[in-house]
Amino acid sequence: MTEGSSATTRKFHYNPTVAMIVAMVAGIAAGLIVGQDMTKIQFIGDIFFRLIQMGIVPFVMCEIIGAVGSLTKEELAGIGLKAAAAFLISSLLASAFGMMATVIFQPGAGLSNSTIVQNATTDLEATAVSATDMITSFFSSNIISSIASGSMVPCIVFSIFFGVAVILVKENNNGECRVYDWVVSLNEVLLTIIRVVMNVAPLGIFSYVSASVGALGMDVLVAIGKYILVLAGATLVFTILWFILIGTYCKMSIPRLVKKMMPMSVMAAATISSAVTLPMEMEDAKNKIGLRDNIANLVLPLGVPLNSNGSALHMAVTAVFVAQMYDMDFVGSGLILVCVIAWLLSLANAVAPGASLISLTMLIPALGLPMQAIAILGGLEYIVAAIRTTLNVNSDVFCALLVAKGEDGIDYDIFNDVK
Repeated sequence: MTEGSSATTRKFHYNPTVAMIVAMVAGIAAGLIVGQDMTKIQFIGDIFFRLIQMGIVPFVMCEIIGAVGSLTKEELAGIGLKAAAAFLISSLLASAFGMMATVIFQPGAGLSNSTIVQNATTDLEATAVSATDMITSFFSSNIISSIASGSMVPCIVFSIFFGVAVILVKENNNGECRVYDWVVSLNEVLLTIIRVVMNVAPLGIFSYVSASVGALGMDVLVAIGKYILVLAGATLVFTILWFILIGTYCKMSIPRLVKKMMPMSVMAAATISSAVTLPMEMEDAKNKIGLRDNIANLVLPLGVPLNSNGSALHMAVTAVFVAQMYDMDFVGSGLILVCVIAWLLSLANAVAPGASLISLTMLIPALGLPMQAIAILGGLEYIVAAIRTTLNVNSDVFCALLVAKGEDGIDYDIFNDVK
């Protein structure tokens, strides 16, 4: 009896990916069945996200400092410039793709006289951000303040400068830099903290999802279901095009690549945060897909704030949808403006749950659209964030693979499970 029980126990293997999927499905079901009462447990999900986020900014900074500091000046110039080009071009294409999909399928047509539009009101105020202000905000005047506020882009810029300084110090000290060694050790500690907190991920995800869906209700979902379908469909098609490009250029089996990227995709959808997904994303990119360490350690953390294909696509779809909803369709140069603004705002997009409202308060007034639209779309935070974050994370890996191919940085034995 005892031996049989031991054998049964050994057969059980906890799969975090399956656990998160179960938590999401259960959360959606509970939210739809129980309704508003599920909002009472949202604090549990909020605590989970706060526990993860408390170490994310220093973790990302340490990753970039460690990655940049490990390179030579020549390697940094090659990998860094290629990554930046891949980020900017892919996000711009994502914005254009989302805009075109929304123009074609017209999800907002016919909603101008609906109850949901007529009754929409909001107390949120517009956030005016010019292109020059946005670029200036990328550079911090006080890095401690930027870390405290979670302003990721200024922290990334500081980390790159820090890493470059490490390279120069190493050159003058026979490859030695004590501060660099300390940063690498600190990063290991922060990663351990994140791994410990992730043990309760299913509980936090269930609480957050059930509360979000319960607060939303079926009425809103039915009214703007076409918007969600267009956003999800455009994201799926754009992701498929990415897989085809990577499979062809990098000579990788697409089904195998899909399978190896599935856990990080589920994590992204469940936690709706690129930063929270980063540790798993980096481990799987190196240990399952075969990305060389120095490329994965540099390109993937850089991609968290700077490569937001999903955010660019989401904001382009949202802008055109809102215009259609209020009978204010963009045409000609107006569509180009939508594409560019959605692309630029994606570069400054927050990397934590709740980022949609921040993005909308910048996007809507920048295009002269009614602020009341935020009252309609603000409640969709979890649904749209799950869609866009998945593409954000996947596109980081895709860009890293593009860079790695040119640098002979893919271990195909790892990818093909030979090692």
